[in-house]
Amino acid sequence: MSLTIVGIVEHLKGKFKKRVNIMQGYLCEEQSKELFGNNKDYHKFGKAVDVQIEDVPLQDIFKEVESMPEVTGIGFCPADNHIHIDIRDKDREVFLIERGEKTTMSDRLRRQYDLL
Repeated sequence: MSLTIVGIVEHLKGKFKKRVNIMQGYLCEEQSKELFGNNKDYHKFGKAVDVQIEDVPLQDIFKEVESMPEVTGIGFCPADNHIHIDIRDKDREVFLIERGEKTTMSDRLRRQYDLL
């Protein structure tokens, strides 16, 4: 697991003063392929984590993660009740995952999910 990811999780723990539940962290190649097919998955590189924090709304976690410049992949996943965080080696991507579909985060979606 990337030390940057570990630092991000530690930051969230300190910010919200609660335990961060890691729903998914590192995945081996086989698990990654089973879950995500041949898509580029940052979990298999130890560069991604899916988190939730008990009694903290996903919106608050999302907003905090979005304020962190080292995070370059942010997924809001309300149906699965977690935030996806990754440190991809390219421009930041912010997205919604709903019913298995990944959609680029728009202002309309931000308003719909109270992420402004």
